[in-house]
Amino acid sequence: MHVLAFDTSTEALSVCLGAGGVCRSRDEPGGARASQRLLPLCAELLDAAGLRFADVQLIGMGAGPGAFTGLRTAAAVAQGLAYALGLPVARVDTLQAQAETAFPLLQSDGSALPDPVEAQPGSVALVANDARMGELYWEMFRADSDGWHSLHPPAVHPPESAVLAWAEVLADLPEHLQTGALPRLLACGNAWAEHADGLSAAFACLAGQNPRLSALQRAVLRAVDCTPSAAAVARLALQQHARGQTVAAAQAQPVYVRDKVAQTTAERELSRVART
Repeated sequence: MHVLAFDTSTEALSVCLGAGGVCRSRDEPGGARASQRLLPLCAELLDAAGLRFADVQLIGMGAGPGAFTGLRTAAAVAQGLAYALGLPVARVDTLQAQAETAFPLLQSDGSALPDPVEAQPGSVALVANDARMGELYWEMFRADSDGWHSLHPPAVHPPESAVLAWAEVLADLPEHLQTGALPRLLACGNAWAEHADGLSAAFACLAGQNPRLSALQRAVLRAVDCTPSAAAVARLALQQHARGQTVAAAQAQPVYVRDKVAQTTAERELSRVART
């Protein structure tokens, strides 16, 4: 199956064409450029493979959560192509694609790079990205033999609330309650440097009496800094297609976890004062 996949949920622009068992990818700086470069990059990949847009059989889009403008860009292109070509769309969770990107990392041809923190079944992956406004997007997954399964839906929290939520998710894992054993904990994303102070303070308050949080804090300290790759979006899109979970063009909508997308001038000033 020929799948065209892309993600513009972060400051990176990633596009992938999976055709004939080969994964061809292009990655560029995104942000404001994404709306101008997304379709041309798709066309370049198709041309390099000797294909046309009419040869595509499935669209995979990074649906969110992520930057508001970036999600709208991906949705608009996915809907336009799906309407024009009569194609199904796979709405891929960008945080799941990030976990898929990080463990293991993929080369542009789709082969796996050696990775010392490659996730094994039973591993738990925390993905967290900076959401600005003093908050982070996050989701936690468990790796099983058939892929990643979400342990908590995508959410947006300030660091202190996020750490409390992570503790609750870890405490609810059945194997913890039965045996006390800890799974392998992994972390990835781009939230760690931006929210280092808030996260450190929250872990310091809560992790001392909680071995699960202590293990998670160690995972955060060695987190993989990455963005969702279109190669990962393509892999997950094919899985959705095989399970009959794709949608028509009209349903190819972004996933938002925060309605408010900007602070007022007064709120920005209060945040500035709080940081000084």
